Amino acid sequence: MGEKHSTHQAPPARTACSDSEDEEESAMNKRALNIKENKEMLAKLLAELNKVPKLLPGKRMAKTDASRVTSGTMGSLETPDCLTPLLTRSRSQVNGPSSLPPEEDNEDKFSLVHKSPYYEEDDKPPRRRSYNRPNTILHVVRPVEEITEVELQRICYNVREKVYNSSTGSTCHQCRQKTSDTKTNSRNSECMGVRGQFCGPCLRNRYGEEVRDALLNPESRCPPCRGICNCSFCQAREGRCATGVLVYLAKHHGFDNVHAYLKSLKKEMEEESCK
Repeated sequence: MGEKHSTHQAPPARTACSDSEDEEESAMNKRALNIKENKEMLAKLLAELNKVPKLLPGKRMAKTDASRVTSGTMGSLETPDCLTPLLTRSRSQVNGPSSLPPEEDNEDKFSLVHKSPYYEEDDKPPRRRSYNRPNTILHVVRPVEEITEVELQRICYNVREKVYNSSTGSTCHQCRQKTSDTKTNSRNSECMGVRGQFCGPCLRNRYGEEVRDALLNPESRCPPCRGICNCSFCQAREGRCATGVLVYLAKHHGFDNVHAYLKSLKKEMEEESCK
């Protein structure tokens, strides 16, 4: 009998090229699985965060209608309340008073006038700064006779009239802006530095006084010398909080200046404490 030839053939040997293709395919499958798991985890986290909207202040911005953005122009975007910029002194000068109604009183309506519970009175007199350094501007008392008509004409009566000049301008003690308009001059010889300088809008809105009257009064004293200054520095020195842009709230309550409004709050607080 002749030999039977086997029909079974051995599988072809795997080449290095086929092994690399299998490894690459396995890596791609593993990468796709990782991406899928990451997306599922991210979706789960976002679902949890959406339950607490305060943690995502910009969430409402993402829902802005895309149709508002046209070719070359952008429509007005709706800004959420939590992203509305605060009304600061510089913004009020550019944008004017806020169109929003005055904010409601806080739980403690006397927070602007009462002293902080963490503030401790010191029996020692406050330490005065040394003004003997050569670069320090000393306070110069100018008599009424030295005030010229040109200086009186340069008094600023509106915030929009102020011209900022960092090189030759004078600094207002209240707003601390260096502008070229005429400021007040305290006739108190014990006044320090530029503490007695107030611009027209600040003196009127914060204290109900006029720069012209102060310059022509030989006995005029600045608000810090009279102990009524309500700037942030003087408020902090007395342990009180800064008042900020308070003139609009003061006018809302029927007062034409911040000092009168704070004075009424202080009087009301003292009356309630006596009850």
